[in-house]
Amino acid sequence: MKRKLTTLTVIAPTALLAACGYVSEYEKSVYDYEPVYCYQSLAGIQCFGKPNHRDEKRLVNYYGPAPSRFDGPEPPAPATNHAPPAVDFYVRDREPIPAPAPPRETSRLPWLKGAALAPAASPTPRPTPRVIMPISAPALAPASSAVEPSG
Repeated sequence: MKRKLTTLTVIAPTALLAACGYVSEYEKSVYDYEPVYCYQSLAGIQCFGKPNHRDEKRLVNYYGPAPSRFDGPEPPAPATNHAPPAVDFYVRDREPIPAPAPPRETSRLPWLKGAALAPAASPTPRPTPRVIMPISAPALAPASSAVEPSG
């Protein structure tokens, strides 16, 4: 048992160190070349003198040391979110009131002569303006919907 443990303590660190120092046959053959790292892009292949770590999945080929031999850039600082500044007013658009479509002029539509048609409608009403109210003021109901107490 002691012999197995001794053998394991010698072989395990050696195997781990050998795994970290792995160099492929391709890297051995191109290590002394001028470093060139080529990446696939939408238009074609672009080559650079230094590896782009953000594009490591688009790597097509390289000459010189493997891109994994270079240290990657530091990750960017996390973004800080800030709330927008407080305001003391708000803008509210009035809700649209659904209405049926106005009748159309049918004198130029001969296939509708036998149908019951209404006369041409007046021009469409103008949209109501936007209302800007302070937040501290209570919302006021429109004058047409006010209910008067009966007595």
